[in-house]
Amino acid sequence: MNIRAFPICIAKEEAGKMAEAQGYWLRKIFCPGKSLSEVRLHFIECKLITYEVTHQPNLLDRLFARKEKARKQEITMLADGSCSSVAWVDTVPGIVILENVHEDQIQYADKDDKFLINKGRSAALKVIHRHVGGIPEIREIKVESIFRPYWIAFFGEVIEGQKAHYSPIAADGYMIQKTI
Repeated sequence: MNIRAFPICIAKEEAGKMAEAQGYWLRKIFCPGKSLSEVRLHFIECKLITYEVTHQPNLLDRLFARKEKARKQEITMLADGSCSSVAWVDTVPGIVILENVHEDQIQYADKDDKFLINKGRSAALKVIHRHVGGIPEIREIKVESIFRPYWIAFFGEVIEGQKAHYSPIAADGYMIQKTI
């Protein structure tokens, strides 16, 4: 199956080292004796949502700065399809087409597009209201489906029906930090 995805920038060995270093003391306490057993590549469907934001000048701007026109700008948000977290995208990384990706490596979005669009709109409204003020008009222009690669590092033996201990590492090298 061919998919549109962000490029893979972190090697499998490097992801394994990062997973072993991540949460070392917690893993020693909760998962004693379990070491890194397997590292798999997994793709999670995300939505790249582009919004058009229209700012109307407030009363002070109209009186003192003589601003009469509404300002428009475009913003892009990345919505994760599995946990519905939303992040503001400053620059969209290059998108590549990956061929012959096995169906077991792909996880489609659990949430529908309308839910993710509204979640992105509310996050954008919080940020814009905090920095600019006022209540802007926000409407979506386009929604693109794209897959984000992850290296999944498993600790201990993976047995179906039992709890697996794992650590996801973003294979595209980008990190989403929540500051809202």
